[in-house]
Amino acid sequence: MARSAVRSAKLPPPATRPKVAVRHGRLVRLVPPAPPTPSAAPVDTVALPDAPLAFRTRAAIVLFVSSLFLPSVFFLGPIVLSPALLFLTLGFLPFIGIWASGRAGGRLATDILVLACAAWAFVTRFVLLPFSNAVEPAGIVMLQTAGAFLAGRVLVRNAVATRLVFGTAIVGVVLMMPFLIIESVTGAKPLLNAAALLGHTLLPTNMDPRWGLGRSQGVFEHPILLGMFVATLISPAILMFRKAPGRPERALAGPIVILSAMTSLSTGALLSMNIQFGLMLWNAALRQVRQRWTILICLVVFLYVTADLLSNRTPFHLFVDYATFSAQSSYNRILIWQYGSAAVMDAPLLGHGTDDWERPAFMHASMDNFWLVIAYRYGLPAFLLLAGAFLLTIWRIARRSACSAQEQNMRLATIFSLVAIMIAAVSVHLWNNSYIWLMFMLGAVTWMTQAGNEAAPAAVVAEEGLGPVAESRHARLRRLGF
Repeated sequence: MARSAVRSAKLPPPATRPKVAVRHGRLVRLVPPAPPTPSAAPVDTVALPDAPLAFRTRAAIVLFVSSLFLPSVFFLGPIVLSPALLFLTLGFLPFIGIWASGRAGGRLATDILVLACAAWAFVTRFVLLPFSNAVEPAGIVMLQTAGAFLAGRVLVRNAVATRLVFGTAIVGVVLMMPFLIIESVTGAKPLLNAAALLGHTLLPTNMDPRWGLGRSQGVFEHPILLGMFVATLISPAILMFRKAPGRPERALAGPIVILSAMTSLSTGALLSMNIQFGLMLWNAALRQVRQRWTILICLVVFLYVTADLLSNRTPFHLFVDYATFSAQSSYNRILIWQYGSAAVMDAPLLGHGTDDWERPAFMHASMDNFWLVIAYRYGLPAFLLLAGAFLLTIWRIARRSACSAQEQNMRLATIFSLVAIMIAAVSVHLWNNSYIWLMFMLGAVTWMTQAGNEAAPAAVVAEEGLGPVAESRHARLRRLGF
């Protein structure tokens, strides 16, 4: 009895006694989770981190974005490399290593879609072409798609880096704008001529005037590419930097970017601009209506169905007719869609090994439809993977709520720009630096889809002697971005 009483006296009271459980045949002690603090923010409304960037990250971002404004080219045997492509070549393996190790955040569904698209396009080159002819295009598509995306994914992980990316690009456009006006008025190519003094550069493109003005190409291969690149900066210039205390000159960024895009006189650029203007106007007019975007989607669907029922032309024909400069341009794009889509269905799985597509003799070889080109070259799987990556990113960013006006403006600018370029790309094609920028931008804004998940505390209970409890299927899907 005395020994039993001594043992009972040594036991701690039930309130302080550690909780134990049997796990995999072992007795382990459960560590209770820390109580939540009253000031903790909800998962989906965590403020954007404003920690300063490391110097190496800042330098890499500025160097890459600046390389997009260099029209010089370098020859590595038969391979032609631009400065941006050279940057991606040197950084490809490090970027893959950082992403694979998890140092760029958790792996997302968007990552899988983009990398799968790049891998599919890479493989189709070797399946359809002789090995010697497939090496260069396969390497190029891998660098431009996966390399550019991973560069944005690794280098841009917060709001500060995002502002640096778009701010650097806007500064480049501001510096380029006087030369674009000279090119539009006089037809001269001052930027390309200056670059030619230092070595090999891009060839000038002479286009027929529109509205009595020349079409500026700036530092790109074609006026279309200049216009589409600059048009992606309109929403960021207006929304991201419009409220900067002590920096009133930033209010000029929006008008300068708009004017620079207009010097290209490109159908795609003007269409992208109008879409962004419309979205910003809709958001401002109905800012008090919570379901304004649902209303807009329903309105677009209603107009599409109405046009299909009441018009003797398809909605696509109507869209192309009103979105182009002339009846000739409209008719050409309708023919591109007619013959291009038929060519896609001739080889829907792997695409074609050549860019030469079947068309009437009077039509130009250019296929002015970015999404159609992807499907024609690499098959419908590549198109579905790439389009799915963009749509998923837009959807995930839209679902995240922001706790400040600055955060909300950044998210809106990103969504407006991506939506506009996805739609405008139906009327133009993107290649080289403009395509690299598109994929880099997609990677650079992907962090917004997971900001809440990264900041949230772990949802599992740690156990002494065990690792974290396996997360549920639902939690895993949310972490992957679904």
